[in-house]
Amino acid sequence: MLTSLLAFIVAIGLLVSIHEYGHYYVAKRCGVKVLVFSIGFGKPLWQWRRGETLWQIGAIPLGGYVSMLDEREGEPIAAADLPRAFNRRPPLAKMAIVAAGPLANFLLAILLYWGLSLSGVEALRPVVSFISAGSAAEKAGLRQGDEVLSVSGMPVSSWDELQFGLLEQSGGSVTVPLQLRSNTGSERSVMLDLSHLTRDEIDQQLLSRLGMSPVPLSLRVAQLAPQSAAAKAGIKAGDQLVMINGAPLHGWRDVQAAVASSAAQPLLISWKHNGQVIERTVIPDTVVENGQKTGKLGLAPEVDATAWQKQRFTRDFGPVEGLQYALNKTWQGSRLTLVMFWKMLTGQVSVKQVSGPITIATFAGESARMGLNAFLEYLCVISISLGVLNLLPLPVLDGGHLMYHTVEFLTGRRLPLEAEAFGQRIGIVLLLGLMSLALYNDIHRLFLG
Repeated sequence: MLTSLLAFIVAIGLLVSIHEYGHYYVAKRCGVKVLVFSIGFGKPLWQWRRGETLWQIGAIPLGGYVSMLDEREGEPIAAADLPRAFNRRPPLAKMAIVAAGPLANFLLAILLYWGLSLSGVEALRPVVSFISAGSAAEKAGLRQGDEVLSVSGMPVSSWDELQFGLLEQSGGSVTVPLQLRSNTGSERSVMLDLSHLTRDEIDQQLLSRLGMSPVPLSLRVAQLAPQSAAAKAGIKAGDQLVMINGAPLHGWRDVQAAVASSAAQPLLISWKHNGQVIERTVIPDTVVENGQKTGKLGLAPEVDATAWQKQRFTRDFGPVEGLQYALNKTWQGSRLTLVMFWKMLTGQVSVKQVSGPITIATFAGESARMGLNAFLEYLCVISISLGVLNLLPLPVLDGGHLMYHTVEFLTGRRLPLEAEAFGQRIGIVLLLGLMSLALYNDIHRLFLG
């Protein structure tokens, strides 16, 4: 918990500082007087003055702001300072100041990805080492050992890129062409059906839901769902499944096949616990998937650690190739964020995917525990999301202000103050709704999984 909190504060503090410094730097370059530079909201915990700007750290570390001289704020302004008011700058200057915050976040992601590329980027090969029985992957004709070369014509070179391609294509009644290379070297194309996926299933577990894993799954139990059939039977994490209904198990596919066809039907399961074989009758839970009843034990297998290492590889880049990699990663992340946001708006993806501070803090802690490189990559992802979110055309966000100033640039007239104020009120309501949804999702994940 403490690690997650500290990692969250460091991450948000850094990303907000970079974002606000983008606004600050361009405002100063455009001749605008900056009054306050604040990291965090609420009561200032620490303040200091540097030049004409008051710098401060607020008590609530969930954002920040840069306050600029502006006649519209209603405060009296000295005649000598009037030329330095934000509202007196030409539209292009105002657009540059507003856009500089999100652009700073994109630039940070590019620099971090570039730095990571120079030390070598670890990834998993896009090889399907395990296919679940009866899954969409099996029905499409994928076989164990197949390497995915492209998704809808887009080349993939890692497991992450495979997931990115399928996430981008998912939603609605779609089938996706995959170009494959078998372990014998022959190539073929298959059509993967995604139409059965519900809105709630289009998430970071997509490949698993489609029945694909980059590594073989062992018969050893990694974790169990609380109150599941397996947990009630006494199976523990670390136990190894041996037989079902007297038939020896050779792999996890055997478990899946036996359980899936036995919804609410008793199974005689044997497993090893601390070297001792235990045998009990277990009735799988019944769940509905793709409109059909299927059995679930509620346990997850361990991955084969040796096979996992074999699938890992390091991509080495020179400075130029590394910069190209960084630009591509930032573009892909931005595009996926926009695509998923659009899918949420159009009902193709569940709004349960919206995450708030609790989930962000959880992932911050997990990435920090994995090491510096993992934490830096996490910063890249969040920085890109922050940049994209702020460019959305909501009046209260940078994108909304950018929209106002673009209208002024194109028409030569400023929007009436009443119109801006009305837009701000709408933007605040929408943003509060989005924040409430994110917090609700966080609490739901925390207590209900």
